[in-house]
Amino acid sequence: MPAHARYFRRAGNTTGLNGDNYHFGYISGGLGYTSLQEEVPDFTPSGDLGGLVGFGYEFRNNSLWVSAGLQLGFHRSKAQLEAYKYDCNGYDTQGKEVTLHYTINEQDRQKWQFIEIPIMVGWYFHGFYVGAGPKVGYSLNSRIVSHGQYELSATNELYNIEFKNMPEHGYTTYDFEGEHVASLKPMISLIGEIGYDVLSEVPTRSQICHVLKIGFYFEYGLNSMVEPVSSNKRLGIDTKDATRVQVNPYLASGMTEKYRVVPFYTGVKITYLVGGSRTARASGYHKGCNCYN
Repeated sequence: MPAHARYFRRAGNTTGLNGDNYHFGYISGGLGYTSLQEEVPDFTPSGDLGGLVGFGYEFRNNSLWVSAGLQLGFHRSKAQLEAYKYDCNGYDTQGKEVTLHYTINEQDRQKWQFIEIPIMVGWYFHGFYVGAGPKVGYSLNSRIVSHGQYELSATNELYNIEFKNMPEHGYTTYDFEGEHVASLKPMISLIGEIGYDVLSEVPTRSQICHVLKIGFYFEYGLNSMVEPVSSNKRLGIDTKDATRVQVNPYLASGMTEKYRVVPFYTGVKITYLVGGSRTARASGYHKGCNCYN
């Protein structure tokens, strides 16, 4: 029998199948597609780039693995809102009382960050692995950017006159853009991962195990995240200048009822683990981590 074959057999008799415990520290990162699933009228989301970076601990024994960690998650998405109108009483540039009409076309960009605690339980066989579990996330410096245009016109009820497309009197179209704090509740998500350890077939003499997992990762929110507001505050108008308007993003100002809004994410995740067992011994070459033997 060739010497290297004896090495593989000898190493295999002292590890994984005997119920040895393996302990790893890990770092991870991922990029993918993230968006919102919602039940909000006149609100159409679209996805953007999302990602995560983190570190943690993984335990292995007899094909079972359990991990827990701490990570920073990034959510980016967009939303197109249906044009809406707002009317109020005010005064024109000549000081006469009129009914002001605002027609708003708005797009929002969600820029959310979370500090997260992921926990996963799974199964591995040689280099292949699969796992799932819960994740709890807390909003960290999350923002919503609203931008678009609003058109201002007016009606003089007394003389039944409409003022429109009159830039010299302020009746025209204006651009707007603003950034606002997002009020988000703690997020509970279901997470899952399936992939392969690309180092599982690499021969080594080391008792220290190096694992490089590359897999498909997903997460889906289980609870609605956005805090509803007590009253609709989508538009703020300067009482001294009707042309100065602050348009607030819908998810920060218009959620007067508890509509469901949850994020989801899919992407590629890379995790590097280093560790081993205090009792396992490898007297010769073995492939990948001893825990696969």
